[in-house]
Order: sequence, then structure tokens, then C-alpha cells
Amino acid sequence: MLAASLVNSKLFWAMFAAFMFIIWAAAWPMASAQAQEGPSGEVRVSAGPHDVRVIPVSSNLAAGFVQFSVLVRNAATGEVVPDARVVLLAKNEEEEYEGWATALNSPDLPEQYDVRVNLESTGDWLISIDVDSPLGRGGADLMTLHVPALQRYTSGSLVFFGVFAVLIGGVAYLWWSIRRNQRRKAAQE
Repeated sequence: MLAASLVNSKLFWAMFAAFMFIIWAAAWPMASAQAQEGPSGEVRVSAGPHDVRVIPVSSNLAAGFVQFSVLVRNAATGEVVPDARVVLLAKNEEEEYEGWATALNSPDLPEQYDVRVNLESTGDWLISIDVDSPLGRGGADLMTLHVPALQRYTSGSLVFFGVFAVLIGGVAYLWWSIRRNQRRKAAQE
């Protein structure tokens, strides 16, 4: 009887320790699974007769969409250019991907053009801009963004595997406990 309670106690504490380890692993920040932070500030360039400010809206990069806000002003006077055609170009020379997106403004905020660019793969992406307005046309390279490879296993995956292991351990304990009780009954009869 004492040996059975000791076994149950050891099994309980082993399962408790495994559960606590899973909780700890899920709560611990995993640097390798986090996306690399993008550029922290804005970029200013001259694109022909335009003074252009590009502000990255997305703070974490991963393969997928990245958002930018673009502000276009007349380089000579500093006035807002509300009727420009603004195109952001993205090029990944390693993977031979190219993409572009047109930035759009709204009547409520004519000086701000918003754009969403699809970065289809990992690697270094050269982001450039092309601005066309009644003032003229101009273009410039803005920045290079590094999109890191995605980590396959995240803390969510570890929690899933941990919960699965605890469930399997619980089923094994139930099976063992039932078999043990059946043997005891058979020995008593």
C-alpha cells in the first residue's frame, strides 16, 4: 500500500514537473522565432522635383505584406502634392522576385499616401519609389529590407507537443492503473 502511494506520488510529481516545464517553455521568449524588426524610422529622399518621406508602418518583418506611409511635397516650395502617382517597387535579386504597389491617398488626408507591398519570399528586398505628378517625374532607391526565414517551431508548437505528451502520459497512467486494479481483483478471488 505504501509502495503504491509512493509510485502514485512520484508519478504525480513527474507529471507536475513536466507540466510546469511546458508552461515555462511557452512563456519564455524565443528570440529565434521572432521576426526581425524593420527599419525604426522614416526615410527621406529626393525623387526628381519631389521631396519624399517614407515611413514604415509594419514593425516586424516576415514574408508577406509590409505597409508604408508616403508623404510627397514639392522640393522647391515645400507644398503638399495631392495629385501624384506614387508607386513603390520591391525587388529581391536573390530569388528573382519583383513586385510593385500603387500608393493611394484619400480626400481626408491628401498629403499621405498609403501602400501595402507584398514581399513574397525571404532575403534582401530593395525598396524604391517612383513619383509622377504635374511637377514632373522622379525616382529613388529607399532602403533594403531583410526578411528573415520563418522559424517552423514556435512556442505555440511547443505547448501543443507538451499538452499532447501530458495527455498520452495520462492515458498511459489510466491504462496502467486499470490493469493493476484488475490484477488485484483477480488475485483476491
